[in-house]
Amino acid sequence: MGYNREGSWDARAYDQVSYLVQYTWGRQVLEWRKWQGDEIVLDAGCGSGLLTKELAKKVPRGRVYAVDIDSNMLGQAKTNLQPFDNVEIVQSSFTDVKLPRKVDVIFSNSALHWVKDHRKAFREFWGMLKPSKVNKSGDSSSIAANNYSRTSSNGQLLIQCGAYGNLQHIITLLDKIAYSHQFRAYFTDWNKPWHFAKPEDTDKLLEEVGYVDRKVYSKDDSIVLPNRNIFSKFLKTVVMKSYLEHLSVNNDKDGDTLKALFFDSFLDKIEKPGDKLGAQWRLDFVRLNIVAHKP
Repeated sequence: MGYNREGSWDARAYDQVSYLVQYTWGRQVLEWRKWQGDEIVLDAGCGSGLLTKELAKKVPRGRVYAVDIDSNMLGQAKTNLQPFDNVEIVQSSFTDVKLPRKVDVIFSNSALHWVKDHRKAFREFWGMLKPSKVNKSGDSSSIAANNYSRTSSNGQLLIQCGAYGNLQHIITLLDKIAYSHQFRAYFTDWNKPWHFAKPEDTDKLLEEVGYVDRKVYSKDDSIVLPNRNIFSKFLKTVVMKSYLEHLSVNNDKDGDTLKALFFDSFLDKIEKPGDKLGAQWRLDFVRLNIVAHKP
């Protein structure tokens, strides 16, 4: 699952459901920075390109490299980004992408948790970034002194992804089903494809690589989706994708039946009697927010 298997996402469904969650978050992340309009930007894990559109509007005199490994996502992104001539779409893992030039900003929304090795990701990002342009407020050149402003500087990471504890209630329910008597045989060789990191661990990695002016923190963000249909579509498309996908591995004949049984078992647990009306459509997200600079 994630950004290491080409053509595995239902990009059209993602384009629809992500408006409710990821798109809203990503627009908030874009406001963390005072844009100059001429930046060169990497959109790392651009997905269906909804946020790439917003980035392209922020840098009318600049350029956005929209990078994703998934061919379905990029097909949808091409449709969404057709009106923009300052966007270049690149099919690649965003931790191994080869760009023709270094970038001023690396933006990534709801994608980094699909990468297991965050140390490698931050090192690769370091190599892609230009150094920051610094507006000094004194004669000290010491990075540690922090005697300058980087509000709109270059050499910047703007990242939001899942943090430690993200969707814990949902994942606990999914694991109970996956390792129940009915399904455990299908999950004996399965490893979760995500890494929800702790802020303190992330900050330590960033410091080790050399990033400065770091701001790393997590934030709870509980969302209640409007109804059962939207909840089901979001879960199937995003949260449960890896579980359902794994049921199809070496089970082409019965894959669809197994997926339906798995999902029905999940809904039975979500809709148990006594739950407050509407509360079962709640998703308890924990977001990891990262701003850091290459000096």
